Amino acid sequence: MIDRILVAVDYSERNESVFESAVSLAQTTGASLMLLHVLSEDEAGYPVLPTYAYYPVIDDRNYDAYQEKLAEYKQRGIDFLNNLTQKATEKEVETEYTQLVGNPGRAICELASTWEADLILVGSRGLKGLKEMFLGSVSNYVTHHAPCSVLILRTAIDGESDSDSLVSEENQPLTTNH
Repeated sequence: MIDRILVAVDYSERNESVFESAVSLAQTTGASLMLLHVLSEDEAGYPVLPTYAYYPVIDDRNYDAYQEKLAEYKQRGIDFLNNLTQKATEKEVETEYTQLVGNPGRAICELASTWEADLILVGSRGLKGLKEMFLGSVSNYVTHHAPCSVLILRTAIDGESDSDSLVSEENQPLTTNH
């Protein structure tokens, strides 16, 4: 039985399909959602301290500016989660959210354990081979360390498609050349 679904969300393009899938699954099963956004240095837009020769340059002015940018970044995440929570609640899905700082894979697994999630829903960039080895994979980490079942929603990367034909919004077949 699926009663508690943890959904890892971020600012990527695939996020909308992950979120919509989670809401649909929660409606079908009557489960509640926990939306999680992890603030990570790997995420685009994360503020960094200015550096000189690989060492951070820390003075009062730089530190204050960094703290201000970090606060704005954190608030952007909270606003993002509030918006998604409101959308899910409007569809009569019990939803809460949290935002953590750190390694996304570890944060997802730790929250799944403490929140006692029955299922983790996470997106995947579709990295394979050397790209996955060097860039890492949150979904791969979660799959191997999660305390519960994991559902990975895969998306094509770099304009690649898993099929040779696509359907447009008007349901007209489109062909793609590889």
